[in-house]
Amino acid sequence: MSAPAFRPISTPRAFEAILLQLKEAIGAGHLRAGSRLPSERELASQFGVSRASVREALRVLEALGLVGTRRGADNGAVLLSEPGNAFTTVLDLLVALRHVPLADVVEFRVMLETNAVRRLASDPGSALETLRSLLDRMADPALDQASFHQLDASFHVTLVRSAGNRLVNLVETAADSTLRSLIADVALVANDWSSVRPRLIAEHQAIYDAIAAAEAGLAEERTAAHVRFWGDAVIAASHDLS
Repeated sequence: MSAPAFRPISTPRAFEAILLQLKEAIGAGHLRAGSRLPSERELASQFGVSRASVREALRVLEALGLVGTRRGADNGAVLLSEPGNAFTTVLDLLVALRHVPLADVVEFRVMLETNAVRRLASDPGSALETLRSLLDRMADPALDQASFHQLDASFHVTLVRSAGNRLVNLVETAADSTLRSLIADVALVANDWSSVRPRLIAEHQAIYDAIAAAEAGLAEERTAAHVRFWGDAVIAASHDLS
């Protein structure tokens, strides 16, 4: 793997040009996951810009979950092998600014998850074992609400991840996280948790049963109903605060 040959930059928004060249270097194979970028000083010299511009570009990449920093002698940015999910931050902001309605996020999840359970019903692989374990833990009467929501999220992540599409998994995780952040913000169903919890357990169990029985249509139907029920509850709770 040869070192990237960066070009001097002449533009008022230098950090954008830096990002573009880094993208080109990755696409050309000069940089890959795990590669350490040159130091800020070296990058500034190669690009012909200030270290502040380089630092701004690196901060953008870090915010996107694409690079991390290593402490020590090298003290350079590293392209992460397991990137963070920038979709979550972007979607959170789009929803907060009302550019994307919550109802659209819910229906997007319906599309992703119904597609996933249709695939799982025909070839569940090891997903059933994972889903069964999550269901058993969710049924623990001593489980607190926050822990239940974490297991709930893992159940849905498992559904989508098992379909084998990494991009779909990242986007689904972002959509799920956006809705769950609102759950935390509005303390959703906190006053009625004792009645909502059994329904959620039953709906997850019903989805599992349909997948295990290879009933693709039924799995899709139950998944869509469950996601819409939960999504409608989030939307209603968020409206109460607006």
